[in-house]
Amino acid sequence: MGDRQVVPEAVATTIVSGVPDGYARRARFPAAPADSPASLSYHDLWWILNDPHSSFMASGIHGRRLFVSAELDLVVVHFGSQVMSPAVPAAPLVPAFLQIGRHLAAGA
Repeated sequence: MGDRQVVPEAVATTIVSGVPDGYARRARFPAAPADSPASLSYHDLWWILNDPHSSFMASGIHGRRLFVSAELDLVVVHFGSQVMSPAVPAAPLVPAFLQIGRHLAAGA
């Protein structure tokens, strides 16, 4: 935030340096449909998006997220309450975060 380091550099380096042995190399977000591709990695309480932007995310209760994208120089903190119900589709937060980052990067 500004010049303040939100996620310590050592932690960020560990998260994006690869999935340690014993952790799933590809996983599906728990709320994702069963037929969706397993495109994420998960370790040390972080979801790794395996995207071209070196993005990773912590996911909390009721849709709270801490999204970090090193290549886009972007940190998004999402506070809120998202109803978790099979009758209500999940909000497409990650695509929205990436779109924000790409838009801001294009204007820089």
